[in-house]
Amino acid sequence: MKIFKMLFFIVIISCTSVFAQDTPKQEVAQQLTNWHAGLVNGDLEGVMAQYASDAVFFPTFINAARTADERKAFLQTLIAKKPTAVINNDQRIRLFGDVATCSGTWLFDVNAADGSREKKPVRYLFVFEKRAGKWLIIEQHVSAFPEKPKA
Repeated sequence: MKIFKMLFFIVIISCTSVFAQDTPKQEVAQQLTNWHAGLVNGDLEGVMAQYASDAVFFPTFINAARTADERKAFLQTLIAKKPTAVINNDQRIRLFGDVATCSGTWLFDVNAADGSREKKPVRYLFVFEKRAGKWLIIEQHVSAFPEKPKA
């Protein structure tokens, strides 16, 4: 009877842990949430750790950040603007094995040069690759919308 109870317990624990795991889409969505939280909290090193060493970043206002030093410089500037963002309900995650894309739009709220807060609608595309069990950013494009929002 003890063996039966032990086996039953092991089966229940195994099933619970399998069902409690996030799906790859949830994992990718969480990585994007972590990226944003790092910006808001001023955690530059935490944000940088989400990029693969060979990642390429195409942000608004500079041509590209192809190296870790270029990414770090851009992200330091962005963090200094005390960003917050609201993700719109248009986020789309697509999976291709160990590669995933995540795209959508945000409304970024940042400190402007004059100290006021400035709202900037932006679009984004992140490409993640699962390396050593972790989804890392390998490509990123974030840009402000070219047209002005309608009043």
